[in-house]
Amino acid sequence: MGDEFLGFIEFLIRNISGRIGRAIRYSYYRRRLGSCGKGVIIEQGVFFQSPKSIFLGDYVWIDKYVLLIAGPFSPSGRKFHNKVNKSYSGKPGHLRISNGAHIAPFVLLQSHAGLSIGKNVTIASGAKVYTLSHHYRNLNDPQDQKRYSFSSMAPKEDQFLIASPVAIGDHAAVGLNSVVLPGTTISDGTWLGVLTHVESKVTESNAIYTAEPNSKK
Repeated sequence: MGDEFLGFIEFLIRNISGRIGRAIRYSYYRRRLGSCGKGVIIEQGVFFQSPKSIFLGDYVWIDKYVLLIAGPFSPSGRKFHNKVNKSYSGKPGHLRISNGAHIAPFVLLQSHAGLSIGKNVTIASGAKVYTLSHHYRNLNDPQDQKRYSFSSMAPKEDQFLIASPVAIGDHAAVGLNSVVLPGTTISDGTWLGVLTHVESKVTESNAIYTAEPNSKK
């Protein structure tokens, strides 16, 4: 089947509410995703981009209006910096969500560089996780003083991107409306509080990080 036809099917089943909608979406996506374990709940309004690059474990709950963006990054002539994250062992573009995880309503997960989420994790409502983003300067050339644009619609020569996987460990938590940016590792048992911003760092295990200031408790 062509992508346009499959997209039309997904449009039709995306907003069917209740038990029937969940059953239809599970039956459909267990064949469309890279893998889909038992007991997976896919609520109404969920959108999958590049479903073959998305892998769900057992008893994963993808809540209402979650946006899952997967698939490898293609620079298409734009400058970019690729930063290694040693905590991530998957492939670029893959999104892996392990057993018992809950992705709460209105979450955005973008895994162009690779994203792994451990067991029994909740990503709370409104949180965002990015593995690819624009940057204001050229990280490959310190002599380049150009101020780069933030827009994906800007000319390619005016864009600079940073790509780096994100790894979220087992039993971790990402709080309401928090933002996790490329290159971050959230270690096992670590909780991010409400509105916490974490960028390109490795957190301590079993710690709690808060937004005011962004420090460990």
